[in-house]
Amino acid sequence: MLFLKAAMEKDNLVPLCVDLDGTVVYGDMSLRSFTSFIKKNPLNIFLVALWHLRGRAFTKYMLSRKFSFDEKNLPYIQETIDFLKKEKEKGRKIYLCTGSCVPVALKISRHLGLFDGIMGTKARINFIGENKCKELIRKFGDRGFDYVGNSSQDLKVWKNSRKIIIVNASGNTVKKCRMNFKNSEITILDRTSADASE
Repeated sequence: MLFLKAAMEKDNLVPLCVDLDGTVVYGDMSLRSFTSFIKKNPLNIFLVALWHLRGRAFTKYMLSRKFSFDEKNLPYIQETIDFLKKEKEKGRKIYLCTGSCVPVALKISRHLGLFDGIMGTKARINFIGENKCKELIRKFGDRGFDYVGNSSQDLKVWKNSRKIIIVNASGNTVKKCRMNFKNSEITILDRTSADASE
């Protein structure tokens, strides 16, 4: 009993880092911003092409500045929201760590009221994969954080996380986790991801 209590207290001290796109919300906020921008004026595609010459991070950054959305009506993934609420009630620190740009993440974070901090894409850094992993290690240490994600890009983060938490993932992503991280604790939040991997 004392061991279980100590383990739970240790969990509460370890930061919980959470992806946004496909993890907190269905779909990709950067893709939504692109679609919205092109719908306003199809000729905007040429402007996006010019931005892209300066890299993907810069393109995301510029699109986010043009993007207006209703954060209250986004398709949130309920399994993730429920999990985060439970962890928050335990007093755990939770960080939104996303490939979407910071202003987009900030708007969602303010609406949900679950996050203690935000890390995201800026004009020069696309905050996905290895870039995300390096920053989380710098901030929390190797295996000093648990990570919730859903995609193949998240495999690059899970390899250095303490616990692997999966939601809304393809069967292939779940299988790769189980194959590559046999010594890691893996939790699947949703039935769909669990069924897809069988």
